[in-house]
Amino acid sequence: MLDRIREGSQSLWVKIFLVLIALTFALAGIGGYIANQPEPAVALVNGEEITQVEFERAVENERSRQKQQLGDFYDQLARDPGYTQNLRARVVNDLVNQKLLEQAAKAQGLRASPAQVKAAIRDISSFKVAGQFDNDLYQTTLRSLGYTPDGFAALIRRDLVTQQFVQGLVDSEFVLPSEVDSTQRVLGQLRSGRYAELTTADYLDQVEVTDTAIESWYNENIERFAIPEQVKVAYVLVDAGTIAEEIEVTEEEVQAFYEGNERRYSEAPQYRFSHILIEAGDDEAAAAAEAQALLEELQQGADFAALAEEHSDDIFSGEQGGDLDWIEPGTMDADFEEAAFALESVGDITGVVETSFGYHIIKLTDKKPGSVTPLAEVRDEIVAHLREERVKQRYYELQQDVTELTFEIPDTFAPVTEDLGIEVQRTDWFSRENAPAVMRSPAVLAEVFSADLIAEQLNSDLIEISDTESVVVRVIDHKPASTQPLSEVREQVAENVRREEAQELALQAADEVLTQVRTGEPVNSVEFTPVTEVSRQTTGLPRAVVQSLFSMAAPAEGSVNVDTATTASGNVVVVVLSSVSEGSVDPARTTQLQEQLKNNYMQQMYQAVIEALRSDAEIEILLNSGNEEE
Repeated sequence: MLDRIREGSQSLWVKIFLVLIALTFALAGIGGYIANQPEPAVALVNGEEITQVEFERAVENERSRQKQQLGDFYDQLARDPGYTQNLRARVVNDLVNQKLLEQAAKAQGLRASPAQVKAAIRDISSFKVAGQFDNDLYQTTLRSLGYTPDGFAALIRRDLVTQQFVQGLVDSEFVLPSEVDSTQRVLGQLRSGRYAELTTADYLDQVEVTDTAIESWYNENIERFAIPEQVKVAYVLVDAGTIAEEIEVTEEEVQAFYEGNERRYSEAPQYRFSHILIEAGDDEAAAAAEAQALLEELQQGADFAALAEEHSDDIFSGEQGGDLDWIEPGTMDADFEEAAFALESVGDITGVVETSFGYHIIKLTDKKPGSVTPLAEVRDEIVAHLREERVKQRYYELQQDVTELTFEIPDTFAPVTEDLGIEVQRTDWFSRENAPAVMRSPAVLAEVFSADLIAEQLNSDLIEISDTESVVVRVIDHKPASTQPLSEVREQVAENVRREEAQELALQAADEVLTQVRTGEPVNSVEFTPVTEVSRQTTGLPRAVVQSLFSMAAPAEGSVNVDTATTASGNVVVVVLSSVSEGSVDPARTTQLQEQLKNNYMQQMYQAVIEALRSDAEIEILLNSGNEEE
């Protein structure tokens, strides 16, 4: 398989690509480092799972990226269920590709050194302040994402190994200077000649449209006149947004919530620790012995920070004298926390503590007393929380009420309006392809075009179309799929026949002109327009003329090449190429063009790698229960 990958490799771009993978997926999150319980999988790649947590984090990361890129337009796109489905499908596909690269790198036995991991983490812009790595920001960011430093370092190590795998295939690639110069000369070519345009409209009067031609064209293009199945629908919408406008929160309720949730607005005492980590590696006994020896040095008065800086295997805390910053319960390994939070006084040191990461010696370096946030500072937060909770509760209640009423009397929405005040809404005719926004959800479309709902014209079950909207629908009218009869479209068909036959006459005339040019005969039937030094970017000519000029081979000296083409308006052009001037080499553009050529090769190479890996892989997509195997 690697031979096939190597044969398809064409560039260095994958180096850049995998650096982006490291940053994107690192910050998107991989759930395996923070949870031990089994998680549902969205895909299986050669037997290895891509978990739901991993997938949802990657989806959220992609949403954030697109929102930043598209601005307000993103909100409009996000309301389209089809857009969300496509986004989720793209993300799971990207995760599958990433997993395949990881597996290939692992199979090659590749490794990343601690120094490489350290350098990669230091280079992540999210951890920098004023262009410099900031350890406090690093620790805070990891905690907010749910990572331990060791777990995050393991993630970066994995991505670096993946990067090595692809680099091993592309490090010998290069672009020759002569290749760059040759490409620049081709791209910069100027072509001269002439063209004549035969207007289709000039031949319309020569066309006689017969009934046979009309019927034949209609039958050959019958799909153009297909009318899709259509429905009219009545529906009631349960909208959390409307509910939110009606919710009010009193001061008494705010005070009661504040007093009943005092712990939420109280800050527990905080603890700052330093540690020395000795990773177990392949020799646990040696690691334990080393940790014990360091503990004895500390007990004899050795400086903790100095020993951490010299001996700790923790990449970053060692440089800070072992400092782990302020730590709250629930953010570190359970064995680590049990020993650390048992320390009572600043300066106390644990014994050797064994965790899944190795052997630690932990020191309590600082403590902060707890505090209580005043009500005034959190009032708005409490109001928003209470309103949100009430909206959720009322939304749930309305869902239940609507479900009950539309089920009990299944052929009308009148009780919903009378008892709940929800107005009945109606659509105009629509098909699957042009459904109004509220009907565009796949679940809704499946209902309104189902045979049962169409035949019975009864209320559907409650359908959730988003986290904040649910709908009950009833088909009130239906038109089966049909075809417009020829009698209704006869004039349209006749016009199409007339234009196509006129264009055919224009093509025949153009072929006669083409033959005359090739044989050197004088051409009197059309008037040619000369064109001089046309570039690929010329905009003052019909695009078909420019494309034709650059699609023909350069003519031999003293001769011309000629071809015909059809313009966007349906006219026919005869294009004569008489000369080609090579472009010049501009040293100022050489570097840019070289990078463009590399990028083209890089994309080809990456695609070749992925295709080769996927062709040999067993991939099962479990997302939304839509299993798919490759």
